[in-house]
Amino acid sequence: MKHKALFTSLSALLVFATVSCMTVPDPESVPDGLSVAELNLKAQESIDESNYKAAEVYYNLILERYGADPATATSAEFELAHIRIKRKDYADAVQRLNTIIARYETSGGAGLPPEYLVLARNDLARIPEEYRTESGPESAE
Repeated sequence: MKHKALFTSLSALLVFATVSCMTVPDPESVPDGLSVAELNLKAQESIDESNYKAAEVYYNLILERYGADPATATSAEFELAHIRIKRKDYADAVQRLNTIIARYETSGGAGLPPEYLVLARNDLARIPEEYRTESGPESAE
């Protein structure tokens, strides 16, 4: 019985240590000179560590610093939508994905990377149907 209690305590400590190591950067502390590729790499590394809040900071910095470029904005917005799906924040994900899809339907949409249209449609199809309706999950009741 003592071994089980010790194992439980050590497991809890390990989980706490792992979670507490996940830091979320202060956007003000992220150097201004980082390129889109560098910020994207930091975001992907954060996702690999399941640190979605840190990844969101980096993607939002991409939007803030480089969002004037439609292709860059589309990529970062897709990644944010994808994180929202992982976190089951479907309402926000649907809104973001619909915005991305609508962007492709404008006259400038032909110049955007085609893969994000396919990915956005695929992710949208993965979201429970009640979240994809105009009124959201309340209409399912």
